[in-house]
Amino acid sequence: MKIRTLYIMVFFGCFFFVQQIFAANLELSDIQNAQVGSTVKFTLTINDSPNEIKAFGFEVAYNPEILSYQSYEFGQTFDNRFDEIKGNLKVNGIIIFGGYSSSQKIEQGESGILLTLSFTVLQDKKDTIILQNLLDNFKGWSVKNGLFNQTSVALEDIDNDGKLGLAEVIYLLQIMSGF
Repeated sequence: MKIRTLYIMVFFGCFFFVQQIFAANLELSDIQNAQVGSTVKFTLTINDSPNEIKAFGFEVAYNPEILSYQSYEFGQTFDNRFDEIKGNLKVNGIIIFGGYSSSQKIEQGESGILLTLSFTVLQDKKDTIILQNLLDNFKGWSVKNGLFNQTSVALEDIDNDGKLGLAEVIYLLQIMSGF
């Protein structure tokens, strides 16, 4: 039993290590189990910036029938580093962000929170918050879109054998990786 537990721990440890190595440069968090009418917050982070950032632009797209955009707040990574930085609702369902700096910058290899987006939940449905139209120093970066999922994740006995085994581990990994 101890050997089996050790194998499972090593397997999960390797999974999380590989996930960190292949993390997207620009990543939106996922949200689960929010009530209709509640406020949800998606965090946008930089992971190991592949280049320095002196200017940037990008859009965030969402389904306005499921989520209602409320506001944004820039994180510490942007604090006092840019001469001009703005976020505006372009059309219902698309928020556009941009900024530039003539002196300071975000350094190559730096990581941190760029901003937090707040939405009100309108419907009990799934949605994907999409990062698109990356411009300037964000152009060509890898991205991870945010997922909004009303379904709770429960550990299930997949093969009905009454034990935690390989089938359950594979199922859990599929949930964690988004497949």
